[in-house]
Amino acid sequence: MTVSPREELLKFALGYMVSKNHSVERYIKYAKLIRSQVELIQNMENRPIAVGDWIQMAIELGRQALVREIGAKRIAESIYPLVDGSGQLKQYVSFPAGPATNLLLGFTGTYHSLTNRERRFLVQIISELQNLHRKNH
Repeated sequence: MTVSPREELLKFALGYMVSKNHSVERYIKYAKLIRSQVELIQNMENRPIAVGDWIQMAIELGRQALVREIGAKRIAESIYPLVDGSGQLKQYVSFPAGPATNLLLGFTGTYHSLTNRERRFLVQIISELQNLHRKNH
């Protein structure tokens, strides 16, 4: 069974989320791996990864994280290299997390595909991503 580059990307992110090794070295290696995988996906699809793509990946990671009881902060730390590298996060840091999440979900047409619990969890993830962005910029 072959794994698609997107599935591989999600596997890398989930593996990092559940890892107990939170060293700077591991994070740098992880960030390089993620960026390389993103480049591969973009080259294969001959287009940049769009906001809707990021949201779909975040939803899938969020669902898996809920099952594995991984917290919003750990998810945000894991996916930050993805969303910060795309430059798309900066558009949403000026809004509070709830409205920013609703805007993203409405824009991508994914609002109704989530349960209330999943939406609340996504708001927490967006809030943590905003905190990381403010801290790093």
